[in-house]
Amino acid sequence: MGEIEELDFACAPEEDRRGLYEVLATWAVEDSPGKERPPYEACVAMWEFRDDVGFEAAHFAVAREEGKIIGYAEVKVSEAEANAHLANANIVVLPQHRRRGIGTALLRAMPSLLRGRTVIEAWSVFKDSPAEQFAAARGFRVVTTMTRQRLTLTDPPEIGELPAGYELVTWKGAAPEEFVEAYVEALNGIRDAPQGDTTIDLTQNTVESIRREEATAVAVRWVVLLLHEGKAAGVTVVELNSVVPTLAEQLQTVVLPAHRGKGLGRLIKARMLHNLAGVEEIRTRTSSENEHMLRVNHSLGYEDTFIYMAVQAKTADLQP
Repeated sequence: MGEIEELDFACAPEEDRRGLYEVLATWAVEDSPGKERPPYEACVAMWEFRDDVGFEAAHFAVAREEGKIIGYAEVKVSEAEANAHLANANIVVLPQHRRRGIGTALLRAMPSLLRGRTVIEAWSVFKDSPAEQFAAARGFRVVTTMTRQRLTLTDPPEIGELPAGYELVTWKGAAPEEFVEAYVEALNGIRDAPQGDTTIDLTQNTVESIRREEATAVAVRWVVLLLHEGKAAGVTVVELNSVVPTLAEQLQTVVLPAHRGKGLGRLIKARMLHNLAGVEEIRTRTSSENEHMLRVNHSLGYEDTFIYMAVQAKTADLQP
């Protein structure tokens, strides 16, 4: 069945880091048109650093056969109070080693990595895949569905007219001091976006947390902030891939409730596309329930590439 042991990624030898990557990269392209093998350096960055909602570097349990990593359980936890109950987790086993109890053994090894978290969510489960069957059999339920989209950036679309009373502020890198509070308010407006039944809280931005993220950032971000009479009305954020300089990820797009119904979401996203010098492709993910944002993205030229699910279970209800 393989030997199971914990692995400290920060101290792991290059051979083990490459072993983890091979498992992930194999899974990433398995039976999934539109998915691509991720760059090795991007995976290392993902595992080593905190993400933008405070989840820490990954902790691992690995399965080995003759010393080679053939599967792993990955866990990330957050120290943010709003997400202190939650662990983001993933279990991946190489296809040729499945149906031998390795995934179950890795699940049994997971509690020591959870650090007392009471809820587990996994965000990369594909419909009709072995992962969906594995999760359902062990007490996980689907809490949301996401649509992955891609835009090949050629000629940016027309921006359109900005209504009276509105203005756009754009920057690259750290937020200007005079706009950082409005930036935080706009980001936290994502609280009413469709998220299904996930318990992750995405609205914990503060000026202090933004400055911490900026100080430790490994990738450049562009921001378009929408103001109305000097106050926050909306925002969109794009992050340059830290490994592939022609690739970027569209992150948050928010229009605050009082300013919706005016086409401002599309306008600020269109404005952003004029900022991205050197970027050839943009990727994003959107809740499959968020029909409005999916339509906006389609109108800008995005194409759907694949759909995936997030599943959730209470730690106490797991059935390994």
